[in-house]
Amino acid sequence: MCSMTDTRIKKSPEQKLAEATEGYASYRAKEAAAYANMLRLRAERLAREGAGPPEAKTEPAKSKPRKKVIRSY
Repeated sequence: MCSMTDTRIKKSPEQKLAEATEGYASYRAKEAAAYANMLRLRAERLAREGAGPPEAKTEPAKSKPRKKVIRSY
């Protein structure tokens, strides 16, 4: 019975550093993208709020209430 843990490959300190650097760079890139998106959404919201109140929506005409149908069985 062979297991993956039995044949571990030792990584050199340089390989470990390269993987850690790559992972951290990926993390920072995602963080920067999320922050940029937050700023974009904030700017959109502030522009919407600065434009003034939205137009009053006209409500559609109310339809007549349906008559109750009484059925006797």
